[in-house]
Amino acid sequence: MNNKILKIKDLDYLELKYSRSFHECSQKHYHNLICFLALKKGTAKIVINEKETILDENTLVVINPNEVHYSISSDFNEDYYVIYIDRSWYMNLQKLTYKTEDTLLLPNKIVKKRYLDSFFALFEFLNSSNESIKKELLLLDFFKEIFTMYCKKSEVVKMDNTTQIAKDFKEYIENNISSKLTLSKISNELGYSPYHIIRVCNQDFGLSANAYIVNKRVHRAKKLIADGFDISKAALEVGFYDQSHLTNVFKKVFAITPKAYQKEIEKNED
Repeated sequence: MNNKILKIKDLDYLELKYSRSFHECSQKHYHNLICFLALKKGTAKIVINEKETILDENTLVVINPNEVHYSISSDFNEDYYVIYIDRSWYMNLQKLTYKTEDTLLLPNKIVKKRYLDSFFALFEFLNSSNESIKKELLLLDFFKEIFTMYCKKSEVVKMDNTTQIAKDFKEYIENNISSKLTLSKISNELGYSPYHIIRVCNQDFGLSANAYIVNKRVHRAKKLIADGFDISKAALEVGFYDQSHLTNVFKKVFAITPKAYQKEIEKNED
């Protein structure tokens, strides 16, 4: 099996991914998630906020919410594991733990065997037939260990601390995601010059205006597919030209085709 996607019905803020080998995600993107990545053998290169991080068998890589990244595979690697956790659940956990509205930053690279071992044990337990509450308790224990060692209140994730133009742009895209968007149209609707919008997107989101829109579209499409939408309908619903266009972007961002992702989701429901 090359790819396995697991969603846990009672823990809908979680998604697990296993691949026999690491498949690169060549397109710059970000997630409204926190992601933990590990490899059993070999290496891969992850570029996070323009800084290179090497994923190997001794390293747990963390991608914080909204961190722009892409990845490059090496010639040899085996057994790639990912745990994706919804941003809202994660932010609430930190809020309750530290009494803060900020999302505290975790390091992108954790090189301690105990945490890597804890990650693999957690993955296997979450992928088992154990009760959901037991799975959640182990997940909370994992975060307690990580938070105690690495969380500092002085280091926070840049989330919604953006300029008004960026907020207006973000809201407009959210409300018009299925439309055929152009920079001229957006500029006219918002009352800002196209050059200002271009500059602000790069500054506040770390992506070009077009890349930001495509990132929003592909993540929305993924959610629709997970909710049971037909792939071609999901593509049109979020503003892609057709299913082929969605498939091309989806594979570059998630390292799996929409069809393969859909099949894995359907297996979870059997």
